[in-house]
Amino acid sequence: MTFKNEIFEICHQIAANFHPWKFAASGEFVNRALKHTDLLISPGFVFNTEPSCSVSPVAGIKNRKIVRLYKKLFGREPFWTLSVKFQLESEKYRGVRSVKRIYPQKVPITTADGGAKCWPDSFIVRAEASTYLEGVLTDGQSYIEKYFDLSSEESLLRHLPASYQWMDKGIGNSGQMGSFYEETDGIIHCLAAIILGNFDFVERYCSDEFETMAPKRMQEVGKLVSVLPDLKQQFAQTGGVL
Repeated sequence: MTFKNEIFEICHQIAANFHPWKFAASGEFVNRALKHTDLLISPGFVFNTEPSCSVSPVAGIKNRKIVRLYKKLFGREPFWTLSVKFQLESEKYRGVRSVKRIYPQKVPITTADGGAKCWPDSFIVRAEASTYLEGVLTDGQSYIEKYFDLSSEESLLRHLPASYQWMDKGIGNSGQMGSFYEETDGIIHCLAAIILGNFDFVERYCSDEFETMAPKRMQEVGKLVSVLPDLKQQFAQTGGVL
């Protein structure tokens, strides 16, 4: 059994204790209990030949209507709908002791000049992986509950998060607010608004008066502007755009 298969087997065992969560072959925990939206928690595995794997957990959602509309307008599916990086939520996932890599067992660590180096606090071994990954699943659920209103599909789409705290304490831009209107996230907000018939938001987002920190995705913005009249007409006639 490869190291990747061993780690995935640990994830399957963890998911079995968190019904209705499953662990998918794509490397993420998935909850499909809701008819309209999948809940997703990814440890962010990147496997290396050493063997080892790095981790960078993310939690989020994948709404089926937004996926359908995105594919209808842009010809491809979005990876997820919206997501939250754990490292922005807690020192536990970004501090010097936060887990960055998993190994089968401890291996010699050397400095650039070949000298011996202590085993980093940010490295764990396979025997410790279950505890860490169970924490990822537990914390991911709390982040999803924090940012997304899952009481109904309409509530979810109407109240998609607009901002998040960049970091809770410690380093860098600590305490500043980040925006869910940046780049692809902004397009997702537009699609949610279109599904709800809130075309005023889409027009405002696509205009110059709606400012973002990063440049807007102008190819998608241009497409939205061009199809908006037809979508308005379709919504007026049928009550929906899908």
